[in-house]
Amino acid sequence: MRETWGLRDYQDSLVDYIISRLQDHEAVAIEAPTGSGKTITGLCAAVEFASKTKRKVLYLTRTNSQQEQVLKELRKINLKERIKAVPIQGRHNLCPLYMELEEGSDFSSDSLSRFCNSRKKKVRDGDSKACRFYNDKVRANSTQEVIYTEIPDADKFLDYGIKNTVCPYESLKLAASNADVVVAPYSYFLNGFIADRFLSRWGVSREDLVVVMDEAHNLPDLARELSSYEITLKNIELAEKEAQEYGDSELSERFRATDYCEMLRNAIIDLREEHLEQRDESRIQFRDLIEYAAIGAKISIEDFWSYTSIFALFGEMITQKKEDMDKVPRSHVLALSGKMLTWRESEDDSYVAIVSNDDDGKVEAFCMEPRGILDPLRKSKTIHMSGTLEPFKIYRDITGFSDLPAKKMRNIFPEENRQIIYFDDISTKYDEFTQEQAERLRDLIASIIEKVGRKTVVFFTSYNLMDRIIQLGLNFHFLAESRRTSQQDLMNLLETFRKGKAPLFAVMGGRISEGMNFPGEQLEVVVIAGIPYPRPDARHKALFAYYETVHRNGWEYAVTFPVLVKMRQAMGRLIRSADDIGSAIILDRRAAYFRSYIPELMLSHDPVKDSADFFELRKKRA
Repeated sequence: MRETWGLRDYQDSLVDYIISRLQDHEAVAIEAPTGSGKTITGLCAAVEFASKTKRKVLYLTRTNSQQEQVLKELRKINLKERIKAVPIQGRHNLCPLYMELEEGSDFSSDSLSRFCNSRKKKVRDGDSKACRFYNDKVRANSTQEVIYTEIPDADKFLDYGIKNTVCPYESLKLAASNADVVVAPYSYFLNGFIADRFLSRWGVSREDLVVVMDEAHNLPDLARELSSYEITLKNIELAEKEAQEYGDSELSERFRATDYCEMLRNAIIDLREEHLEQRDESRIQFRDLIEYAAIGAKISIEDFWSYTSIFALFGEMITQKKEDMDKVPRSHVLALSGKMLTWRESEDDSYVAIVSNDDDGKVEAFCMEPRGILDPLRKSKTIHMSGTLEPFKIYRDITGFSDLPAKKMRNIFPEENRQIIYFDDISTKYDEFTQEQAERLRDLIASIIEKVGRKTVVFFTSYNLMDRIIQLGLNFHFLAESRRTSQQDLMNLLETFRKGKAPLFAVMGGRISEGMNFPGEQLEVVVIAGIPYPRPDARHKALFAYYETVHRNGWEYAVTFPVLVKMRQAMGRLIRSADDIGSAIILDRRAAYFRSYIPELMLSHDPVKDSADFFELRKKRA
């Protein structure tokens, strides 16, 4: 099997290491440099181990672009050795009918599932017009052959489904039931309810799986994001409007659904006024929201929860009415009640409650402890792959994978091909970053771009810092990532950068800093404008205190580890092959702290000259 995959010697050795560790352990972690072929290595190890142990392979990615890289490798393999591989996306990306009938995309997975099941039932009962895409072509051999042969990405198969009037989602779901390898988003599988339904359709248990986790350094944040939630004044406004539209049901005598919404709105406003003053956000107790609401409405805590349960039943009634009207059965009332009922369960040591001015006012339940949501993954054999997992101890502690043998792959490319330097006469630290320092940072960036004269990406610590530098004025053309850039616009932006000469401005931790390929002369200089220390907001302060209590080292767990990941991921865009050369320049004196983690990091008193000299020297040696 392995002979047809075209592995290099070091990849072959790594596959042996992974398989040997999975025989005796539940998991294995690999840190390998960018361009070393982590994807093909992880796939080969997983498929070979799965074949020997009668398991299936699930490959998890964070983004669509990362999924596309996995699919490319699978297509190459499929040309040499038949392998049934299927990409999976949610209905949001693959249901052409809902896209035709509904505006917006903020539907929950559950509401789209109910919409889909209702339409399918009508088709099975003889009403073929209920969904023209759900037809015999879904199960046709020709459709399945297209999937197994082409292994298409979501966008292409959506186009195929629309053109051929066949449901992309149902076709892929059916094909997955016979697949050896399924590629899916993290968000799809970390949601326990969705994952269990998916595994049931696939016909496998978690114990039957080998799970490959691409860019596994994202795992803690992904788990936190999935477990955290917020209640905004906008949520309440939408629920109130919906309640009025559907009859404003009484929750008790003289207390209606709109009164419940008003009660919550007033509680958040009161919390905001009392706790924020001149601040943007503040930590509160979970019970504060309930007490403020109950006292403001002059009801007991018991009545509050009773009304919440009835409010939820009203939301269920609304979803049923929408379903009967052939609409997506989404309910803002049900969503709000669900968050409130979850709020009651969140008051433990792993969550923190926050009130803030964001979105005109909101409360948030922020999850500090990701291990709970990651527990189901430990039932499977797992392969953790990334270019940035060190320090391994911190990764093990944060994720809860204590039985995790780990291997750092040596740098397979010539060390002299990459330069990493830092400049110690500037700092983007908040209390030191004056207007003079901002202008100096702008001038340094401009000098590097102009005088080094190589394809450059400048990674800023935040969009705010990027915007500040741009507003100071730049005398050259540049491209810039934006908070609001759509996936398609981002792809177009990257294509323009790859083909042109203009530098690209982006943000560390953003979509461009991870998983993007810039081989050869497409990228030769990475400028890291500042150290991406976490913003000292209420979430981070709580996380710091939590890790200080649990691991006695809040700084390493809540600060050093995430900063290292962001910087090393950004620098990882540089070298993709043995022939690539690149210079990484960190413009912040605080970089010196990270020399023990980045041993090749060197101080530069003139980063413009040193970078230009590096390329000149490499040119002479070539």
